[in-house]
Amino acid sequence: MAIIQNALIYLFGFSGTGKLSIARELQTLVPCTIVDNHLINNVVLSLIDADGKSPLLPLVWEHIARIRAVVFDTIRTLSGSQRNFIFTNELIEGVEVARRVFAQVAEVASSRNAKFLPVRLLITPEELARRVASPGRAALHKGTDAAAAFRKAREQVVLIETHDIGTLLRAAGRGESCIRPAGCGLPVGDHKDRPYIVCQSFVV
Repeated sequence: MAIIQNALIYLFGFSGTGKLSIARELQTLVPCTIVDNHLINNVVLSLIDADGKSPLLPLVWEHIARIRAVVFDTIRTLSGSQRNFIFTNELIEGVEVARRVFAQVAEVASSRNAKFLPVRLLITPEELARRVASPGRAALHKGTDAAAAFRKAREQVVLIETHDIGTLLRAAGRGESCIRPAGCGLPVGDHKDRPYIVCQSFVV
């Protein structure tokens, strides 16, 4: 497998899609640092009484944005030039901050002259609701409202900025067959028109 250096992989989809799980699987293929959105968010969320279901105050997101800015600046100015990163975020089409955060991540990659691989992850409403209700999410300050997650996946769309998972794996020097959805019957192929669909688990 070819050695990848100075790459920034950006996994984005609904909260509960399994972005961190996928990032950890990819980490077995590509040496990298995972910058999960909760690495940033939980600096604030761990200090307040967030219940995983109630909407957060705008001030919470303002504080999180400031922490994100520090993390991004650290990666731009202090991280080794050959280090690889995997970023994760929930980004929703039509939400102004989503487009802004995507642009910020792209700028971090550009400032490092890094290979930038954004990957749009989709999931069925039923599977998202099941995953969001999983034990252990609350302890990680993640959303736990299954009904709200189901509605979100039915009514909203993940930000449309795509490279499919096959492109990512080919860039990593592996065939796309090395990672696939298990137990769901949904296709991996058809990358021309449909991004990869995230299901229950992944087999490498």
